[in-house]
Amino acid sequence: MAALPRWLLLLFASAALLRAAPPAALAGALEYLRDQRSYSWEMINSDPGPVAQDIETRRGKVTYVAQNFIPNLRGKVARNGDMSIEREWVDGLKLTTIVAADGHMVTLTPEGWMSDREILTAQAEERLGNRPPSSRAPWLRRADRPDVRRPDQELVPFLKSNLPVESNGDSYTISLRSRNGDPAQPNENDSEPAVDVVVTMNVRNGMIRDYEVKVAATRRITRARLPVAVSDQRIVVLSYLPVSRIDLPPEAEAKLQAARAATSGRPAP
Repeated sequence: MAALPRWLLLLFASAALLRAAPPAALAGALEYLRDQRSYSWEMINSDPGPVAQDIETRRGKVTYVAQNFIPNLRGKVARNGDMSIEREWVDGLKLTTIVAADGHMVTLTPEGWMSDREILTAQAEERLGNRPPSSRAPWLRRADRPDVRRPDQELVPFLKSNLPVESNGDSYTISLRSRNGDPAQPNENDSEPAVDVVVTMNVRNGMIRDYEVKVAATRRITRARLPVAVSDQRIVVLSYLPVSRIDLPPEAEAKLQAARAATSGRPAP
């Protein structure tokens, strides 16, 4: 999936720690998604911004402009477990990442195919050099360790959740709330910013066809830690047509073979 903040991953993980059952129609659709070996999906950032907010400070009013840089995404997982994720940002940058079934990963960057180790090394070189960031810095940050969670990994934990489910026809909504991005924090503690997540899943013919995730949170900025409202809204559309295989260009296959050889200690073929 798109790059989810760590606190959002914690919120979804907390749902899996609770024991209960969602409504039968939703449970059946989640089980169907869980059992799919191959499918594809598209994620649309429906709240890209920019959004301007006026903030009162001791020195007067300032304007803070927030930009949501979550990319639009197309993903697919093949029958053999290989996965392809194509991401595109509002500024035009496009990155394609191939995740092999064994976990090794390569990304098509403006400089060609690179392994995850090569991307980390390039980032380290950027930081060690005592010079301003180069033109590589923006895309290196986005290419580094992308979030590769699939929709089934995001939604199936709700099968074991006792969170209230609000139903409206074929739509099912689950709301999560946490303080300071930590599910262990008490929700009643108003001294810490809250994170509110609302997930709406639409079920048709026994399958989750699409779902929407809305996030409303507070970020503290400047040394005075002024609170600023931030939001994230994305829509995910699923297709259950199986994908026979992920086509790998020769350069990408060579990078994967080299990555496997580096992990195993054997020379690449």
